[in-house]
Amino acid sequence: MLTLHLLRHAKSDWSDETLADHDRPLNRRGKRARKAIARHVAGWPVDLVVCSTATRAQATAEPIVETLGCPLRRERALYGADVDELFDVVRALPTDVATVMIVGHNPGIEDFSATLCGRTVRYPTAALGTVELPNERWTDVAPMSGTLVAHVTPAELEGSD
Repeated sequence: MLTLHLLRHAKSDWSDETLADHDRPLNRRGKRARKAIARHVAGWPVDLVVCSTATRAQATAEPIVETLGCPLRRERALYGADVDELFDVVRALPTDVATVMIVGHNPGIEDFSATLCGRTVRYPTAALGTVELPNERWTDVAPMSGTLVAHVTPAELEGSD
């Protein structure tokens, strides 16, 4: 069995209109949300975090990777990825990892989750879904092959410390 955690990046800062979309940092709310998610996943067995190269996605992933103590791989293809591109990234995951977290963007993350699980669930900023896959190899991951077993938003975690 494989496990895939799907995390949408935290809330970004739009105050500097001169920045390219790819280069936008997190705002104050986003920084709080990434910490809440990092606390939530503390102790989880995650073999690898694969993250979009966008500044806000990397900033979301940093405390999570630090908390989990797992490797981080930056993947340019995740920036603006659609469902097919997300399947390509997942199917190319290393064979020696069984639990992976992807940090990406909407609408890709939400659409990918729906395609994998046959169930639409909203992914507001910093929402995290966990999908269990009955596959033994990432190359076999296909539409409708997963089960969404958990989904949480930072708002649901407030006050849960």
